[in-house]
Amino acid sequence: MIASLQEQCKTNADGVHIICLQDTSEYNYQRHFNRLRKESLGIVGNNIDHGFFAHVMLCFDAISTLPMGMSFCKLWDRNPNRLDKYERKYKKLPIEEKESFRWLEAAKETKELLNSADQLTFISDRESDIYQLWSRIPDTRTNLIIRARSDRSLYDKFSTVFETIKEQAVVGSYTIELKEDKRKNRTRRTAKLNVKYTNVFIKKSYEPKSRKTNDPDYINLYVVEAKEDESTIKAGESAVHWILYTTHRIDNYESARQIIRWYSFRWQIEQFFRITKKQGLDAESSQLETGEALMKLILMSFAVAMKILQLCLAREGTYNDRVEKYFDSAETIVLKVLNNNLQGNTIKQQNPFPEKTLSWASWIIARLGGYSGYKSQSPPGPITYKWGLDKFNQLVEGFYLAKKDVYKE
Repeated sequence: MIASLQEQCKTNADGVHIICLQDTSEYNYQRHFNRLRKESLGIVGNNIDHGFFAHVMLCFDAISTLPMGMSFCKLWDRNPNRLDKYERKYKKLPIEEKESFRWLEAAKETKELLNSADQLTFISDRESDIYQLWSRIPDTRTNLIIRARSDRSLYDKFSTVFETIKEQAVVGSYTIELKEDKRKNRTRRTAKLNVKYTNVFIKKSYEPKSRKTNDPDYINLYVVEAKEDESTIKAGESAVHWILYTTHRIDNYESARQIIRWYSFRWQIEQFFRITKKQGLDAESSQLETGEALMKLILMSFAVAMKILQLCLAREGTYNDRVEKYFDSAETIVLKVLNNNLQGNTIKQQNPFPEKTLSWASWIIARLGGYSGYKSQSPPGPITYKWGLDKFNQLVEGFYLAKKDVYKE
């Protein structure tokens, strides 16, 4: 099942600069614990509830920003009887024996899978700020952008990364529109961000003699800071502040802005996981009785979530692509028939996108899900596409049945 999810990604990556987003999410089934077959599912992050983790790598075209597919997926749970991190002497374990090795594993397997891609840029959040990832993954066609988890010591100076970036001059500023976020104590506002960057040599993390590695003593990285100007911070609210490490070379303000733009796209993987959960496919409400069955269900939900994400990003027509990269030949035939049936007599009721493009398909699936097609209506969201895909898949199944000689005598 994972291999089938990777196939589309490999096909679409040929000769393209791919943005690779990786992250981990948790699927909790404690509410249905009494239904689960005994010992078929381990525990999750709180070390109490039953469920499993999913680590996923999603791939996007760096130019069009459309999703190309999924290059890596790992599902696992924790043994409820395992020793705690102090008993296991977690800090002294080699990276290969830690759960955090998944960040390296995902990047390594993606590099192998997408060997025909022109460039790869791996993007992830603070949890992946791991020295071995910086040391072992980058090469002439592979770069990293990771949000700094903590300050790092410099190899060639008696100072740290954060101290060094603080000393740099602001090279430019721009504004962004912030949405309300109650979790971060932030109301809607226009924020002015000041940009800085510098080049540093970060020092190798401490290694006990028992687990010495061949990782170099230092790594050359660029650091980009995007920090909200005091003039736009509202009283009592948290400011926007990103410090990003990258292996991409930065020579000026525009190249620093590009790193920030690419990193800000990371929220798409959060959207992907959100689609699979309560307000989308609601995979955690499943009452299947074994962990293996639940994991298979999640893999199926990933395929649907990927399709929904592709359709959502193409709905405005700003970013478009050939439909055959996302739908097979039979599905494209069904789309064309549906398009003729769903269009109205007036221009406002016509599909506004070129035939056999992803945006064209997005409009059709949205109409199946209840979208009126009028621009005065709010644009279709993930749930509308979920309803539309449900109907579409039933119609495709009917198309295949109609092609068969069902009533043989």
